[in-house]
Amino acid sequence: MQKKTLFGYLAEKGFITAETAAEKLEVPLETAEQWQWTDGLSSFTNDESKKLSEIIFENGDRSELGTILERISPGSRKLQSSDQIEILCKALRMEWSENSINTVNVQKKEKQAVPIRIYLPQCNERIPAAVKAFWETVADTDVPCDIYITDWGMYSFDNIDQALFQYCAEEMFSAVKRGFTVHIITTEKSEYPEVRTILRQLPLYLNERITYYRLPSDTTLPATESWMSLGMKTTLLVRLLPSEAPVATLIQEPTLGQFYYNWTQILLAETRPINHHMENSDTVQIFTRMKSDVHPLMTVYFLEAAPSCLHMPPQLQREVMKANDANETEIGLCQRISMLRTSIRSICKCTQIYNGDRILHLLQQEKYQDAVLSGILGRPAYITSEQLKKQLRFFLSETEHTNYTMYLPSFEMDLRLSQCGVSIAVQEDSMTAVMDLTNRSRNFYSTDISCTGGLSMYMEQLGKMIPPVKRSGNWTRRLLKRYIEL
Repeated sequence: MQKKTLFGYLAEKGFITAETAAEKLEVPLETAEQWQWTDGLSSFTNDESKKLSEIIFENGDRSELGTILERISPGSRKLQSSDQIEILCKALRMEWSENSINTVNVQKKEKQAVPIRIYLPQCNERIPAAVKAFWETVADTDVPCDIYITDWGMYSFDNIDQALFQYCAEEMFSAVKRGFTVHIITTEKSEYPEVRTILRQLPLYLNERITYYRLPSDTTLPATESWMSLGMKTTLLVRLLPSEAPVATLIQEPTLGQFYYNWTQILLAETRPINHHMENSDTVQIFTRMKSDVHPLMTVYFLEAAPSCLHMPPQLQREVMKANDANETEIGLCQRISMLRTSIRSICKCTQIYNGDRILHLLQQEKYQDAVLSGILGRPAYITSEQLKKQLRFFLSETEHTNYTMYLPSFEMDLRLSQCGVSIAVQEDSMTAVMDLTNRSRNFYSTDISCTGGLSMYMEQLGKMIPPVKRSGNWTRRLLKRYIEL
């Protein structure tokens, strides 16, 4: 005796006819009729099941469909229509009978069943329903715990589009504000990641409650799966990777949760952290690490919107700090950091990129707040436009050095950058140091080759984007003289 599929059951109950299915999907009537029986599933494609699910939801009684879906996935009545369609899409292949529908049993099982929701990725959805369901579970979790993200396959931030990445990033920021901690485990890449990947991950790198870990490329992984897991034993988002139709599954089951948690701890034992967070008071440590890690034969790139007090001669630096009521200890600290920065430039090639438009804007103000100096002193500190002009006169002498290059392009016009709110120092194969000047508590230091190499390549690209005339030392000196004469 032939057994009906769920599609066959729905056709029998009048939700859809084989003729309608054949017409809408442009397939032979014989094919649509075969879909009603379990031995006809081989010709049932994912696209066809998706279209059929949408047709059934358009024409069928929502209450009766809700009863059927509740039997398939307890709790699905509360989901949005798009999520319910995805559940039905997957379930249409299932064997079904009249006895499968039992409202009394549904109520009993709803209290005992483990919710396992199956999702198929849809090409027309920028944010997959399974990913959304996972982060909704995080939002509903009251007690902060650890979130583990194994970053390959579906969740590789190298490959996903901007909308999905931005959604995941915002959910992470929301979670860490509530006390959660996020661990992102990534594998070594055979090539440097794309520039856009590094840049859009900078806010994640800078957050002290989000840590990246790098796995060696030869690490043995559990089958070919990728997953997110919430806490020690609560919720998993697992993606199985068959050749054609990846399936994302949200699972809330203690045994599987414990298994993936244990495996995550094994993986973490083999990793190394990518982003080392340092306190604002550790500016000396940051530049000390930089000096020890830079290679004398490679170029260090500095990208900053405007000059800071660290790039002043000692006498001018003391004058500025005295004007901001700094004591001798604070002056000594600032000058020590400045000397470390100068020593880095003395042992290797250095390319400094400032925003010429930003410097011009600061010169038109009587005084402005210096983010770096404010961070060192722990209170608002200011530089006057006259003091900035003295600094630019100092730059005129520095640009004569053969191992030091300064560019003053327009970030917006030449480099297509918005106002840069971070200070970046990077050298390929050596180190990356990033400080968020809009939030002095946010900074990180990394020697990870993917991070440093990719960001260094980006700096090289920025240098090539600067118009040739603006890469001339004569142009830089003329511009500095023009600024001084304002």
